[in-house]
Amino acid sequence: MFFEEGIVKQTILIVEDDADTLALIEHYLKDSDFKIVSSKNGDEAFQLAIDESPDIALIDGLIPGIHGFELCKQIKESPKLTYRPKIIIMSSVYTGRKYKMEIMEYKADDFLPKPFDKAALLSKINAVMKAA
Repeated sequence: MFFEEGIVKQTILIVEDDADTLALIEHYLKDSDFKIVSSKNGDEAFQLAIDESPDIALIDGLIPGIHGFELCKQIKESPKLTYRPKIIIMSSVYTGRKYKMEIMEYKADDFLPKPFDKAALLSKINAVMKAA
């Protein structure tokens, strides 16, 4: 988190290797109260999670470097992170019931199938952030 004019903003980490999808998500969130940090690969994203302590992470299931599912698990279990962000896995490939269950085994807080619109993204983020 960081301070801006006395206001604490929450940080969102977006991990997406497709430039168009990343730009769309950033556009959807531009008017939000989030500080946005992003990465196109799992290895860099893990380091960003350590450095930025995000409140929430949107992670694509298929990314270069550390696979999205494994990245989720590493973020949730790493002793290098003092704070455990909420994590939403996004995917257009892993959409069946089998994969949704597997995603939860990797300690994701929720799943968002692609493609999605702004309302679906914001609704999912709000629901995950409100969950205890």
